[in-house]
Amino acid sequence: MHRNLKLSLLLLLSFFMILTGCATKVRVNMLQPAAFHQASLTKAVAVLPFSGKDGREFAAELEGVLSSVNIDDKQYFTLVDRVSLDKIIDEMKFSQSGLIDQSTAARIGKMVGAQGIYTGVVTLSNSKSTRYKEERRECRQREIKYDKDGKPYEGSCISWRNYQVRCTKRTANFEVTPKLIEVSTGRIVYSRNLAGSANSSGCEDRTLPAEEQELLTKAKNDVKKKFRKDVAPYYVTTEITIMDSTDGIESKEAKEKFKAGIEYADKGRIDSACELWGAAMILASKSFAILYDRGVCAESRGDSEAALTLYKQADKMLGKPDDDITLALTRVNAAIKNRKKLEEQLRSK
Repeated sequence: MHRNLKLSLLLLLSFFMILTGCATKVRVNMLQPAAFHQASLTKAVAVLPFSGKDGREFAAELEGVLSSVNIDDKQYFTLVDRVSLDKIIDEMKFSQSGLIDQSTAARIGKMVGAQGIYTGVVTLSNSKSTRYKEERRECRQREIKYDKDGKPYEGSCISWRNYQVRCTKRTANFEVTPKLIEVSTGRIVYSRNLAGSANSSGCEDRTLPAEEQELLTKAKNDVKKKFRKDVAPYYVTTEITIMDSTDGIESKEAKEKFKAGIEYADKGRIDSACELWGAAMILASKSFAILYDRGVCAESRGDSEAALTLYKQADKMLGKPDDDITLALTRVNAAIKNRKKLEEQLRSK
């Protein structure tokens, strides 16, 4: 291929990458239903000590996770007072470190007024260090050169030395099986093995690896994040691409409003952007991009049905498959499907 043609193609590719890399995106927080629906509906709960290594301590951490769940400025779970719970356990002469069976857990739950009782077992809680060596190379002798004034200076390396340094890899693993027992029936409504891990490596001549306890804390945090999503609704932040095509926009005023809306969206001002796109739509009803962007507006305010209608209109008007529209249709259809679960989960009990 001719050299100039190669250069032109490379420049064209670079320009395309710049254009695609600079597409305006808006960040939208979306509430997702808990993965385990029945667990999310059990809101008045108590947490009993877990069995296994570090079981009691981790049960207290899970209690903290449950008490910190807050949706729309409302505490999601109601937890039984720890002092009252410990008093009953002591009176019933149960071990603070032993696993309590389903029927006993249900009995305790009734005594403290809980809908559900969390118990479980820590099956793995450890950390280990592995030693290994890495190769290094350094210059042992450099060529001596002289400048025009006869002053010596070091040139290229003419002799190398290979050596090894001691390194350490640390790994922490944590596994637990929490269970939620429904007090009214004594049945298990949630049970899942949750695992987390963390590792760090370092050498004596560079950054040292993280301490084992720090890694174990990270592994536990990984488990707690999974547990949190299992039992209560949670927010995810999604980046949605804004369309900027002016196809179908004949009016100069409509183009100005449309582009101004994109500028607002790029600065995180989706409210102002939506007002401008609404005004532009009146002047340019045949723009698939405006229809799509107004769909993003509807989605950002949680109106999935309106968003779905607008995305479908944009898809029909464009007349060919588009990745952003396909993603949008998939996303809002999932939101509509999940809405009933969310409404049930958010209903106060």
